[in-house]
Amino acid sequence: MPFWDHLEELRWRIIKVFAAVIVGGIITYYFSDFLLKLLVAPTKDLGIDLNLQVLKVTSMFIVKLSVSIMGGIIFGLPIIIYQSWRFISPAFEDTSELSILFTILFATIFFLIGLMFGYFIIVPFSLNFFTSLTSSTVSVNYNFTLDGYLTYVLWLLFACGLVFQLPVVALFFTRIGLLTPPFLRHYRKFAFISFLVLGALLTPPDPLSQVLIVIPLLVLYEFSIFISWVFRKKYDQEVNKT
Repeated sequence: MPFWDHLEELRWRIIKVFAAVIVGGIITYYFSDFLLKLLVAPTKDLGIDLNLQVLKVTSMFIVKLSVSIMGGIIFGLPIIIYQSWRFISPAFEDTSELSILFTILFATIFFLIGLMFGYFIIVPFSLNFFTSLTSSTVSVNYNFTLDGYLTYVLWLLFACGLVFQLPVVALFFTRIGLLTPPFLRHYRKFAFISFLVLGALLTPPDPLSQVLIVIPLLVLYEFSIFISWVFRKKYDQEVNKT
């Protein structure tokens, strides 16, 4: 395909991605009050008298808009993956619809697992830790702004979803021949350093959240080695048959 035809195809796929995110965002906005209740729920179990407040006239609109954008990205994730894969799939010999559907399902499931891990483990643990840092000499009242709290939670959840895409990335690069199990094992210690840097970039600026992200990354890295081994073995068997 000529270069300009590639750009035209890319443009239409980006338009479809934006359309999916917008539709997902509209649906999310309709249920924004229910989602806000879920996002604020972890604060109910804290051992402090927490007061969530807004300080600007436009704060509630910004809050609901932020939740809608994040929800649009999550709802549109299968479309985002599908459009991305369809754009790059002509570069591969095996472009069956079954492999595309498997990739979409694999990535979506792991993203949702990452969201649940963040919501049920990282968010409550980090909130309990930080709100427990009181002072015995100074009276401190925890008054969070709603937009500040949701920025922290949404970014943490999204980071967890991205982190859990590591096996998907390993699967993709194994399919194109750039990753092998021996390669992943050899660079395990370098990956650990990279995870520390990535955790610092993806999470709010505190060491606890960084550590909570790095631990599942290490587990996912080992799982990625297993995934790479399974698909590499399958690929080698197909090559030997031919």
